[in-house]
Amino acid sequence: MKIKCSLLLIAVIVVSAGSATLFAQDAANTGSSKGTPWLEGVTIGEHPTELSPVLPMKIYLENGEAIPATLTEDVPITLVADTAIFDPAPPVEYNGVEIPNPLWVRNAAVSWFFIDWETNKNTSASSTQQLALNQMVVTPVRPTGKGAITCHIGRKMRYDLSEPGKTKGTFANSSVGQDVRVLDITPPTCGLEISVKGGRSGTFWVAENPPNKYPLPKLADVYFSGALVNELAVDEILAVQGLQLGLGMVVTPERAAISVPADAVLNIKVNGEDNYKLDTGKLKYGICSGAGGEPTPISAINSAEIKLSDLKMPDNPYLYVDATDLAGNRQVLFVPLKIK
Repeated sequence: MKIKCSLLLIAVIVVSAGSATLFAQDAANTGSSKGTPWLEGVTIGEHPTELSPVLPMKIYLENGEAIPATLTEDVPITLVADTAIFDPAPPVEYNGVEIPNPLWVRNAAVSWFFIDWETNKNTSASSTQQLALNQMVVTPVRPTGKGAITCHIGRKMRYDLSEPGKTKGTFANSSVGQDVRVLDITPPTCGLEISVKGGRSGTFWVAENPPNKYPLPKLADVYFSGALVNELAVDEILAVQGLQLGLGMVVTPERAAISVPADAVLNIKVNGEDNYKLDTGKLKYGICSGAGGEPTPISAINSAEIKLSDLKMPDNPYLYVDATDLAGNRQVLFVPLKIK
C-alpha cells in the first residue's frame, strides 16, 4: 500500500511540474502577465529609452607609450585618458539611435583608482600638481601580484526631445582598466618581544617613516616599550628615529637598549612584519656579538628560550633580527642587550 501511495505522489508531482512548464510557455507565447502582474503594460526594447552614451577609452603613459605590465611600489607614473568624452560636443548617435542637438552642460568628472585584487582594496589617485583634466599621477603604494589601474569618467549632457522646446538631461560615461602587478621594494619591518622571569618584558618594533618614500633608501623608526626598556615608565614608548631601513639597522646603546639580569632566561617572540610577503624560511633572530654587517650569533638561531648563563657573553652583545621578503628585500636590525 505504501509503495502505491509513493508512486501516486511522484506521478502528481510530475504532472504538476509539466503543467507549470506548459503554463509558463503558454503565457510567454500569448503575452499574458497573469504570473507577472508587475510587467502589465511594460514593453522592454532592445536598447534603453534613456540615452546614456558609453564612450570607449584608452589609457597610456604621458609619452604615449603603453602602460607596462609591471610597476614599482611607490614610483609615480603620469597617465593620460583618451576618450571622446573630452570632445567639444557629445556624440550625435549612439547604438544606432540619433541624439538630436547634443550639448555638454558640465565638465567631465574624472576618477582614477588603483585596485589591489589580492586584498580587494581600492586606492583613489589624486594629485596636487597642475595637470590637464585627462591626466593623473598614479602611485601604487602597496606591492601586489594582481592589480589594475582604472579610470572612470562621467559628463552631463542634454539633447532635444521630439516635443518642441523640450530637452532631456543625461550622462555620457567612459571607463577602462589596465591589469598590472607591483614590485616590492620595501624591506621587512620586524622586531622582537623579550620577557624574563617575573613577567617583566620589553618590546621593540619597526615602522617605515616617512611611509612610501621614494627614491630609496627608505627610512624607519624603531619603537621601544616595557619594563626591560624603562622600569620607571613601563608604558612609555621610546622612539629611535631616522634609521635606514634595510641592512645594518643599528640602535646605539645611548639611544635605547634591552636590559636584563646576568642569570636571566630570555623568552623571545618575533614580530614578523612586511608590507607584502615575508620569507619565513629566511627569518633569523637571537643574540649576536657586535653590530653591523653580517650577524655573528652566540646563541642558537631562532630559539624561543635563551639561558644567558649557558653563553659566553661578549663585551657588546646585541639582539638581532634578520628578515627577508619574497622579493629579496632584507632587513638586519641590531638592538643593544645590556647585562646588569
